[in-house]
Amino acid sequence: MADFDPMKFFALWMFTHEQADDLMMQSVERGKAVAGEGMSGGADAFTDGFMAMVAEEKARLKEEIASGHADEVAGEGDERLDELKFEVAELRGRLDQMQTTLDAIAAHLGAKGA
Repeated sequence: MADFDPMKFFALWMFTHEQADDLMMQSVERGKAVAGEGMSGGADAFTDGFMAMVAEEKARLKEEIASGHADEVAGEGDERLDELKFEVAELRGRLDQMQTTLDAIAAHLGAKGA
């Protein structure tokens, strides 16, 4: 422990974060450049597109916080989140029905084959 150099530790920590920030910003730029082109951008297309969307949300959130209206917008988001939860529950119900139907068909076909 006597060899521990806190300045070197924090310098390495800062360097690591700078590198990560640079890589993230490159990903954001690639994502913005191919926006709307789908997944045709190669192996990193999803990550790049996702990072571009996160960067847009960050900018929007930054504006909300700076304007002092962050609490007002959160209420609207809660309502939209409730609507989204409802829609996901509806989809889940429909998928369960489809699975039940497919299981019945598979059982019927299996019984005929036996």
